[in-house]
Amino acid sequence: MDLFMAEEIQQVAEMVNGLIKRSQHAQAILSTFTQEQVDKICEAIAKAGKEHAQELAQAAVQETRRGVVADKVTKNIFASECIWESLKDVKTVGVVSEDEDKGLVSIAEPMGVIAGVTPVTNPTSTVIFKSMIALKTRNTIVFGFHPQAQKSCVMAGKLVEAAAEAAGAPKDSVLWIEEPSLEATTALMHNPNVSLILATGGPSMVSAAYSSGKPALGVGPGNGPAYVAESANVTKAIDDIVTSKTFDNGMICASENSIVVDASIYDEVKKLLKGHGAYFLNDEQVPEFSKAFIDEKRGTVRGMLAGKSAKEIATLCSLEVPADTRIIVAELDGVGREYPLSAEKLSPVLSMYKAKDAKEAFFICQQLLDYGGRGHTAAIHSEDHNLIVKFAIEMTACRILVNTPSALGGVGGLYNNLTPSLTLGTGTYGGNAVSHNITATDLLNMKTVAFRHETDFLKSLN
Repeated sequence: MDLFMAEEIQQVAEMVNGLIKRSQHAQAILSTFTQEQVDKICEAIAKAGKEHAQELAQAAVQETRRGVVADKVTKNIFASECIWESLKDVKTVGVVSEDEDKGLVSIAEPMGVIAGVTPVTNPTSTVIFKSMIALKTRNTIVFGFHPQAQKSCVMAGKLVEAAAEAAGAPKDSVLWIEEPSLEATTALMHNPNVSLILATGGPSMVSAAYSSGKPALGVGPGNGPAYVAESANVTKAIDDIVTSKTFDNGMICASENSIVVDASIYDEVKKLLKGHGAYFLNDEQVPEFSKAFIDEKRGTVRGMLAGKSAKEIATLCSLEVPADTRIIVAELDGVGREYPLSAEKLSPVLSMYKAKDAKEAFFICQQLLDYGGRGHTAAIHSEDHNLIVKFAIEMTACRILVNTPSALGGVGGLYNNLTPSLTLGTGTYGGNAVSHNITATDLLNMKTVAFRHETDFLKSLN
């Protein structure tokens, strides 16, 4: 290591240390706040996020050149209004529960300073979400934003910071690294005074969070399959899949990357997809498109193509498609490296499989999960309750979504009663510590007060 590089690393470490010290000071004050004070702050964040949803969405799309403004507006409102609605009555301060019969009392305590790592796919909404769950639990947060979304994330951070402070939060409750770099984010995650890392991003970043030696909550990649069974309401199923796959150009990790369709309804599904603006690649086009679309080294979508529209992707991959194309579909008969388009695509590109029966459909869906999506999400479209239960039991996915647009179903609170969240745990299937949608209660240290109560076993010894 040359002297210049050593000096640069030292400067980055000192900068991060300064942010952490400011955050610690703020957290010491915030830790004394009542539930009412905390809730007032979070309500103000939710209000600011909703009021500025449009400008934040426009800033994110303009900077990252990914996604759809209208859909990012929805994401920002979801991160503000929906998340707050799910949290407003949750106790996170002091005594949160008492069980007199068992003689147990639960007391919630903050963790300290949270390191927040954000993705390029959901930049501003993730800043709102993570700030809210941190402050709801009397933790402070220091962000390392994705470099490609730094400006829009700073805009969101300033709005959150101003709203929180106006509602009584200590100064420096929400901070961020001003000059983003891998070295700075690494220094943040390794700082000894960070209590927990809340990481959302690519596999390498999440892996770095888990290997930092710190407690970390992260998410794995999603290569979610959707099984369309012959018992499905096929028209509704395809409406849902197209809605999901085109939402923000497919950048929610829970979105369908592949659909597996029973042979008896395959032609009907294909016709419906074409009616929704799907362009089907022919046999000659699949290899060339795969080569242009998939990064051979990583085995997933090339970074510059993630979050682009189908028409933009076609142009960048030298593919001619009709002007009204909304989704590009590749019909495949295998999964893995030899079938590049079977991987996670983070865009309105979909792979499609024909299954002779439910057994083969289950097998293909599990193969897809094993190829980069274990633990995340799997969807099924069917009116057969027994088939749905069997699918849920067999799939190694922590979210099994039934007759639902997968992208919007996975985040919870819209199409189902899953916990609303923008950080979706994948359990040990995906190398995560948790298997649920992460929320404020995951950022608490819980004390349990246990009063003396002689059990029957103890009495039997006397």
